[in-house]
Amino acid sequence: MKSDLNLVAVLWLAAVAIFAVPAYAAKSRVVVLHTNDTHTHIDDGRVAFSEIAAEKARLEAEGENVILVDAGDYVQGTALGGFDSGRSAIDIMNATGYKVATLGNHEFDYGIESMFENARHATFRTVSCNFIQRKSPDDPGRLVFPAYTVVTSGTIRVAFVGVTTPTTLVAAKPTTFLDPTGKWHAYDFIAGDRGKDLYAAVQNAVNEAAAHADYTIVLGHLGISPDCLDYRSTDVIEHTTNFVALIDGHSHSEYTGSRVCNAAGKDVILTQSGSYLGLLGCLTLEDGKCVMAGTIYTRGEKDAKVARMEKNLSNAVERQLGVKIASAPVALCSYLPGTNERLARKESCAAGDFAADAVLWYANEREGRACDLAMMNGGNVRADIPQGAVTLKALRTVQPFGGDIGIVEANGRQILDALEFGAQAVGNGEFGGFLHVAGLKYTVDTTVKSSLRVDATGTWMSGPSNGVYRVKDVQVYSAKSGTFSPLDLNAIYRVAGNAFTLVDGGDGFAMFRSTKKIENGLAMDYLVLSEYARSFRIDSTGMPSITTATSPLRSLANYPINYENPHGSGRIVIKGQPH
Repeated sequence: MKSDLNLVAVLWLAAVAIFAVPAYAAKSRVVVLHTNDTHTHIDDGRVAFSEIAAEKARLEAEGENVILVDAGDYVQGTALGGFDSGRSAIDIMNATGYKVATLGNHEFDYGIESMFENARHATFRTVSCNFIQRKSPDDPGRLVFPAYTVVTSGTIRVAFVGVTTPTTLVAAKPTTFLDPTGKWHAYDFIAGDRGKDLYAAVQNAVNEAAAHADYTIVLGHLGISPDCLDYRSTDVIEHTTNFVALIDGHSHSEYTGSRVCNAAGKDVILTQSGSYLGLLGCLTLEDGKCVMAGTIYTRGEKDAKVARMEKNLSNAVERQLGVKIASAPVALCSYLPGTNERLARKESCAAGDFAADAVLWYANEREGRACDLAMMNGGNVRADIPQGAVTLKALRTVQPFGGDIGIVEANGRQILDALEFGAQAVGNGEFGGFLHVAGLKYTVDTTVKSSLRVDATGTWMSGPSNGVYRVKDVQVYSAKSGTFSPLDLNAIYRVAGNAFTLVDGGDGFAMFRSTKKIENGLAMDYLVLSEYARSFRIDSTGMPSITTATSPLRSLANYPINYENPHGSGRIVIKGQPH
């Protein structure tokens, strides 16, 4: 019993050593507070910006040298981001006291000019060692922002080298980066074959920064997802040297104080603090190295000025988008209930079904476009449709980009290739291009390894190199007969969906480049969701009630709907894993 108590004591002390910040002053030490992938969740996570500001002030009052930084994706994600293209998120960060941020892929969601406007509006410094601009196709390019910046806190100089995932070229709207002719990249991200040029860009920036600083940290929007192979934070560390830590973002992961061996055989701290202000990360630098890495649990204290901003912004969004349009007896899930597991990016889910159904219903019933099927990428299904009151704000949170719905005519082979491309990570991880469907069903065989050919940015080049598809048994629904029949690879189908995917080739869906474009602006995505929600049968409260039984698509014979099941209606079967 005594030994058990001793073990508990040791573990408690170890936790304190990892997560707590000592309350005594040490002028030779600097505390780096960090966030990533906040996605305009200003005060609805486990942490609020007002709490971060208060925690920063408390540490400084105790004599600590404190620097607050962010690893990208801060202007987009909720209705607040779309409210003013991210400007209010920048205002909050300015007031909170951020010093440095790197660019995430979502900083480009409102276009290049908006990205520049937000960067100019920021009082913190924007850094990226691999984001370049070209004046001609042959121009090697020059950096758009500084590769690094040095922040002096007390007497300590800390250099922050920014790096942005090269997959931004397809994770954001691909046309964003093209010149006016649409033929070459006026803006680009240094990458190279298997990341070679990316590693060189990071190393060069680190070496230059280290000459001006006591500590060098890489601030990366890279992540550890399999679909970012060669560009992951672990890949960068393994191929570079001369920095003590990499503060990461992009994959929405929680790892605090992991150690990764660099190219010289030395350990580098790798840390990422989840997403949506779920955690506040903390690094402590002292004696020439990173001595502590973990998270700070804020005390609930709030900075009054930032708290007022949070309340005013929330109220403004509520006034504009808080109109109740329907109710939902149960939540329509995009996450596995009670977890941070994003079902929408790897398997069927109720919110994915709803989003795809909304597009098919709107295109056919409201617009009369005679579409055969609809697709919706999981990266555009970003929240549950909540239980209870369903407002425009809630639906704008599900689809915060404000993107357009497009229509193309594609042959069966292109549809199969799109499904195969979307299913490339199933069984191994997430992919924002995973496709939810309406008027279609298919199976993914996870025993078949994906052998797609993609380019360095992850853009589709051709189907499986061995000719074996992991997507099988693709069947198309006929409303006329109420039956499903096998996909005809040579037939032409009319497909509705996110224009980002179908028209712009976003997420790498290049197989649609040669399709006939029918429509590129049918309606904004979240407004299509709202129109579909309004079409459900009205209940005793006088509001449309979102249930399986009350859907207008329920009149279609044998059409699969099950909005009450978090895992959806079974349109997508994952062979080799549950559900």
